[in-house]
Amino acid sequence: MNIAEKMKRDWDQRAQHHARFWIATENYQTEEVFAQSGQDTAQALLKALTGLSHPSWKVLDIGCGIGRVLKPLGQYFHSLVGIDVSSTMIAQSKAWLAESPHITTFETSGVDLREFPDQSFNLVYSYVAFQHMPRPVFEQYLSEINRVLLPGGNLAMQLPIGQYCDVPIEDTIGIRSYSMEEIEQKLLNHGLAFGDKLVRFPISPTSNQPFDHGFHIIRKIKTIKPKIRAKWVQLEHPQHSSPLDMFLYETYAEDCVKVGKNQEGIETLQFLVHRNPEHLSGWLQLTALLLENGQVHQAVTTMQELTATHPRYQEGQATLQQLLALHQQGNSTLQEEPKQLLC
Repeated sequence: MNIAEKMKRDWDQRAQHHARFWIATENYQTEEVFAQSGQDTAQALLKALTGLSHPSWKVLDIGCGIGRVLKPLGQYFHSLVGIDVSSTMIAQSKAWLAESPHITTFETSGVDLREFPDQSFNLVYSYVAFQHMPRPVFEQYLSEINRVLLPGGNLAMQLPIGQYCDVPIEDTIGIRSYSMEEIEQKLLNHGLAFGDKLVRFPISPTSNQPFDHGFHIIRKIKTIKPKIRAKWVQLEHPQHSSPLDMFLYETYAEDCVKVGKNQEGIETLQFLVHRNPEHLSGWLQLTALLLENGQVHQAVTTMQELTATHPRYQEGQATLQQLLALHQQGNSTLQEEPKQLLC
């Protein structure tokens, strides 16, 4: 499996779980909340483009999801195209954008723009997509963006810039950040350069996102012949699971419990531990939630699976024996204090 294949698999899994959540983890609860977040992002983009944009422009959204930002932008531009690596995201975008016939979306490889001819767009933009891409993938996109932009065209991108940060190439959701020197050199290598506009979103005090979000306006300053990487090296660790991925699955399960959707939370945690059996806290949260939900037999089975997966986890072995003993006695403690039992 190479990185292009892994990105496609991982983002399809996330979209199949709950597309809105994985697009906007803090603004997914209802369609209205989700739509408003798209409106806010679209307005921030338009503000960053003040004095630069024109209604006649053709616009490309890289990593469009189901069209969260495309939909509110539709009233401002003549023609818009959204692309995403996930076929599931694109399938859902058809319904989300059903009333916007001048907006089209389709699945791509996730690593290039080969579907588009040279000089196709006035504007390319991307929001919370590049930060998740491995550096080699992002750099290939810069090359392709230069190719598809018209002379003097603009790229509006959100990307954490400041302190350098990277994660393993197999990580398809972990956040990468760039130093200013690094990103300036990458842009220059691909015929691009910063404009003078940057619009920032304030950071929510409850946000788990360590980086602020803002649009950097970048101009195409010269045409560079692209070097398309036709083949990607096979990954050494294709089953690698991102810590951020695991954290967000747990967060979604906790959100479900808060609104009384315990069974959905259970199913999410079950998916999490079967995808990554090494994620110990997921097993413990799943067991506790099963107990809270009165599913004692399933909790015992889960602890048996946990101890089989982690035979040296002594606390797990001890907890399993307690569960078995209490289950046999029909002890109400299982429902009353499940979290204490699992401490």
